[in-house]
Amino acid sequence: MTPPEEAGTGTPAARRLLRRLLGERAAEFTAEVVPAGAGPDWYEIDAGPGGVVLRGSSGVAVASALRWYLRSACGTQITWDAPVPRLPDRLPRTGTTPRTTSPHLHRYHFNVCTFGYTTAYWDWARWERHIDWMALHGVTTPLAMTGLEAAWQRALMSTGLDDSTARSFLGGPAYLPWNWLASLDGWSGPLPQSWIDGHLDLGRRILDRERALGMRPVLQGFSGHVPEELIASRGARSTTLPWWDFEVGMLDPRDPLFEEFGTTLLTEQNRLFGTDHLYAADPFIETTPPVTDPADLARVARAVHGVMTAVDERATWVLQAWPFSYRARYWTPERTAAFLDAIPDDGMLVLDLWAEHRPVWRRTDGYRKKPWVWCMLHSLGGRPGLYGKLDEIATGPARAHADARGGSLSGIGASMEAFGGDPVLYELLADVAWQGAVDDVQAWLETWTRARYGRTTPGLLRAWDLLHHSVYASDGPGPPGSVIIGRPTLEGDLRHELPVHLADPPSPHVPPALAEAWELLADETTAQDSAGPLGRDLCDVTAQVLTHVACERQWRAADAAFARDAEGFHRAARALLTTIEDLDTLLATRPEHRLDGWLADARAWATTPAEADLYETDARRLLTLWGHRHSKLHDYSGRHWAGLVGTFHLPRWRSWYEHIARALETGNPYRAEEFEASLLAQEERWVAGRSATTTPEADTAGTTLDVVRTLMPRYRVLRGGGGDGGQVRTAE
Repeated sequence: MTPPEEAGTGTPAARRLLRRLLGERAAEFTAEVVPAGAGPDWYEIDAGPGGVVLRGSSGVAVASALRWYLRSACGTQITWDAPVPRLPDRLPRTGTTPRTTSPHLHRYHFNVCTFGYTTAYWDWARWERHIDWMALHGVTTPLAMTGLEAAWQRALMSTGLDDSTARSFLGGPAYLPWNWLASLDGWSGPLPQSWIDGHLDLGRRILDRERALGMRPVLQGFSGHVPEELIASRGARSTTLPWWDFEVGMLDPRDPLFEEFGTTLLTEQNRLFGTDHLYAADPFIETTPPVTDPADLARVARAVHGVMTAVDERATWVLQAWPFSYRARYWTPERTAAFLDAIPDDGMLVLDLWAEHRPVWRRTDGYRKKPWVWCMLHSLGGRPGLYGKLDEIATGPARAHADARGGSLSGIGASMEAFGGDPVLYELLADVAWQGAVDDVQAWLETWTRARYGRTTPGLLRAWDLLHHSVYASDGPGPPGSVIIGRPTLEGDLRHELPVHLADPPSPHVPPALAEAWELLADETTAQDSAGPLGRDLCDVTAQVLTHVACERQWRAADAAFARDAEGFHRAARALLTTIEDLDTLLATRPEHRLDGWLADARAWATTPAEADLYETDARRLLTLWGHRHSKLHDYSGRHWAGLVGTFHLPRWRSWYEHIARALETGNPYRAEEFEASLLAQEERWVAGRSATTTPEADTAGTTLDVVRTLMPRYRVLRGGGGDGGQVRTAE
């Protein structure tokens, strides 16, 4: 593997990126990388008679120049749901553009959880596409977790633990991120050796490509989490920290084993993967520290950083600020200051993980002058629904930098737990990363619309204006909760359970702006548009409407059941089931909204039938039960995916309907415990199910436009006055 310091100027890598993205048309472009040295990243474009020259300080800068030229000159773009740009027959000759310089040293990407909720089963082809996407969007500082289990296995075995113990500690593939976060271990293991070997190769390949383009990947640090067997064999001082349904052993930083094992791990990691001197470590990401004295917290911080610098004297600790918000009652100003002040300012980079909604920089005095990164979290677990804060993303980082408390801001980033939805947010964030701010979001959305759809019309512009000021101007932490992925119950008022915390409550009312945008997008979509970005957006808006409808119907059914109104219950509950069926049919028209691809990707990593079954079980469990059958995290990562909605969520709600219907028919009380037991068994059967394929099923659902045209007459949204929003009337 090429050491980072010897990666060269990046010009060959930039030229290869152009060929991957543009095919034969890449010959019309010239890429030139001119390293900036210690200066800021920059790019410029010279589109003259001889062709289009893309020049920049790195491969990332050249790719960003391409993105800007495609959108500004050609009216097209490359997004993860539209990877092939629409190029004109003759490239526009726009002359030389002024040099663009990024105000941000770091443009960060990923969250540790992303490596479970999104990238867990990616192969090299999928990673290659995303690395190109990162380069186009200016990413310089990606988190890199793939393949690190190989370093862990070797480090653990060097202590005398056997191979079985080491691989059991690591656990199943989809749950590795939470091992890295010191939240759980040993869940769904042991990890197969073929997985470790395959991902060692994949991780190296990812790092090679990222570095060749000029990125500086963030690898893992050590926070004190080790197997209980190692703690016991050494008689080491430790503590046990609980996290939801799990608990882990954490070494006392004063015990010699902390530094001994930590340096062994990072030495092995750097040997296998090289280093760019950035190390992520989060000793208390969602756990409460076992100490209260600020001096003890400072000791933990010095120990974590000390392991890094013992191995790499240029090490910078990349710390997520999530605990300071998540456990705000614990992290008093005194404790926070002691923890941060224990590390030199040039030895730490802090990620303000949810800066667009719950920023921490204001109440931590700008992280005590540590360099920090303004991050857009956006997605928690990949939960469904249109959601975002366009205006805050457009100007929030610049306002933070102008604030006296935020003056040490040195970066911007995306820290989503999962991704794939709301591409408009990520396109805007990429522009802010280079321009510092976007002052006129409405004008920006006009450019976005043209690039996304290849045209602008009054209807499309009106639709995006409505979306901008409704779903993309949210005050809450996420989209309205989906009753469809909520868990049925016969407890209390018979309404659904919802995944744990951090989501807006469900709403039975279709916002008038959403209803109008739905009609406009449907009117604007042609048969040729249906498979492309416009069809995707139409699908997503339709799904959001159906989510509100499902909430109204479930609440109405629950209220009728609570009142023992059999006729009202049957009418509302059957309508609910129909809405869920309609949603599954709609989602099946979009490849990005289908379960079969997720399961096929998981099984494709297997080298034996047993491995295939392990990977599929993991893939199914993470989206549903999450942990064990009584897990409090159930449905945290629930998705609106065809196949998941139709074979998991719909049967749960059908069981709810049948239990209540029998009780109403016989006059018996609702038996909550009996229903809960049957539901648990039903869920476990689904998790244990098998798709027995590594190839996604053929698309037989029809087009998005065809399905939407079928659904719209059933869901007539009557927009009216008042604050409750639109009501939906259907033929029931």
